Order: sequence, then C-alpha cells, then structure tokens
Amino acid sequence: MAERFRIAVVGVGRIGAFHARHVQELASERGDCALTAVVDGYGDLAAEVAAELQTGQETAIGVFKDVEELVAAKAADGAFVASRTENHYRDAQTLIDAGWRVLMEKPLTHSLATAREFAAYLDADAFGRTALMQAFMRRFDAPLLWAKALLDRGTIGAPFKIVSILEDPVPPPDGYNSSGILSDMAVHNIDEILWLGGQRPEWLAGFGSLLYNQQHADVKEDFDDAILQMYFPENLIGQVTVSRNHVAGYRNETWVYGTEGVVHVGAFGADSLLVEAEAFGRRGLIERREFALRDYGAAVPFFVERFGPAYKAEVAHYIDQCRAGAPFAVDHRDGLRALEIAMVGSGALQGREEGVAIDFAERD
Repeated sequence: MAERFRIAVVGVGRIGAFHARHVQELASERGDCALTAVVDGYGDLAAEVAAELQTGQETAIGVFKDVEELVAAKAADGAFVASRTENHYRDAQTLIDAGWRVLMEKPLTHSLATAREFAAYLDADAFGRTALMQAFMRRFDAPLLWAKALLDRGTIGAPFKIVSILEDPVPPPDGYNSSGILSDMAVHNIDEILWLGGQRPEWLAGFGSLLYNQQHADVKEDFDDAILQMYFPENLIGQVTVSRNHVAGYRNETWVYGTEGVVHVGAFGADSLLVEAEAFGRRGLIERREFALRDYGAAVPFFVERFGPAYKAEVAHYIDQCRAGAPFAVDHRDGLRALEIAMVGSGALQGREEGVAIDFAERD
C-alpha cells in the first residue's frame, strides 16, 4: 500500500478526540497515514473538534453525522470507533460491511447477547475474521510489556496469582452510559490477566459495594467498588479490584506472584508521569525500571495521562496491520472473552445482603 492510509475517528468525545490527535501525530511522524474525517452525531461536536484539529494539518478533515454518511463519501480507508457503547455494533458493522477494517474501543458491545451475535457475524467469513481490532491498550503499554517479557522468560517461575487494580478518583462524567462497573471499567483488567496468564478461567466469584461515588454521581451503576476473583485450570487465580472511590488520585497497579518471585508494575504516588516497575526473586531484587510517561502539557483525563503512549502505540499497530493486510494482535475474540467474564462476573457479584453475618461470641 503505497498511498497514505486514511483514518476516520467515529465518536470524538473525551477519548475519541485524543485518538484523533494520536492519528495526526503518527501521520506527521510516519507520513504513511492521515486523519481525514471525524464523525459524531451529538450537536456540533464533530465540527468543533475538526476545527481544532485542522490547525495542525494541511489535509482537510471531513465532518460527518454518522457512519453511513462517512461510507457514502468514501472519506477514509479505515476507522477508529469510539462512539457510545450501545452504538459499537451498528457503527462497526456498517464500516465492515463496506470493506473497512476498524479499531474499536472497549467493550465489544453493550450486552453479552449482542457481543456474541456480533462475534458470530465477524467469524462468518474470511474478511470479518480479521476486520476488527479491539482497543485493549494495556497490551501496548511499555511497563506491562516489560512485565510480560519477564513472565515469558520464566524470570519469576510459574505464575500462580495475578492481581490487577484500577481505582478512579472521580465518577464518570455526566451523561456517561455504563453497562456496569465490571463490563465498563474492569474489562481492561480482565483482558490484562488473560494476556499475562495465557489461560481462560473456569470459575469466578466476587463482591460489590456502593460506598461513596454513587452518593455524588449522576451516572448510576450497579456498584462503585468491586472485587472479582477468577479461578484458572492450571494452578492460577486472577484478582481484579476496581473502584470509583480513590479520591486522592488515579491508582493503577499490577502484581504477578510466581513460584520464584514477584513482579510489580505501578504504584500510587506523587509523580503521575512516572511508572515504577520491579521484579524480586528469592534472593532479592532482580530488576527495577522506571518508565516516563508523556506530559501532554495540559489537563487531560487521568487515564490518558497514564496510558497515552499505549493508546498511540495501539493506533500504530492498527495502521501497520492494515497496510500489511495482516491480522491484529488483539481482535474481537479477545474482546468477547473479556466481556463474557465481565458480564458473568457482574451477575455473580454479591452485595452485603448476600454475605454471611458474623455472630460474635462476645457482644459490645
């Protein structure tokens, strides 16, 4: 493919606008791609975002209200779908039916039934099987890739417990639509554990609570704090802790316990632009690394601050694979597996009412 690969971004809210910016930057750095269109049906948002981005490039950025208009105009060759979750299936299917390959934000769809239906549709023909890349940016994150390399080399032996922690400092923005704390928030953690552990769980259990966030948020969810435990067949468990209640700041950590040591990535601290990673064995420190994050020079969402380079790296992979006509490293099957676990987990989460009361022998 000698010509530039033209990319549209569908849905340019708070995360879609950053995806568009990353496409622009890659276009400038690589010269083999271009941002040529933005799509959003909410008011004048698409036109406003296009006007802001247009100052950074010469190629005109088309503005469209929906993907049907985009396809009819033949304004791009591929698209990053970052629309509302309930529109993922419709938007992606329209583009794929037109012969486009797409990169799509999580989750795959808004329900387990539609996700399975969509996956079956994609698996029905050869093009569909390689038409969708699921945007699980953690697989492109430098600190986590370092951890994965240590695991693959057997540095800490066989892993038997993987813990993934994600705690937000604020509620979702007003107007946000969540299908539940596990499917909306923990789906990234679930995929991370599947990726690091290389297995599928057989059983799961968990607890959820409504602690603080839901007292102050307009967006209502099933829980604002949850713990999910997954049991894998080969002597491995995965633990996910997610919360909307870490008011002191964004917390993102991963621990992997192995038969010969421990790997730890991330720690809540004063410097939000630095990720610390370390591996310890039976005799002490094996390796310690520090990964500098990108300073966007302005206030950005906390998750963009932490994963900005990974978001950009996943777009670069999407472009590379589209230009080469090659399969993606992460696809709809990965998206479906993570969503299946999240949705089943959501149904299995128990609140306080389902717990077991404690009958102390001594009373106050």
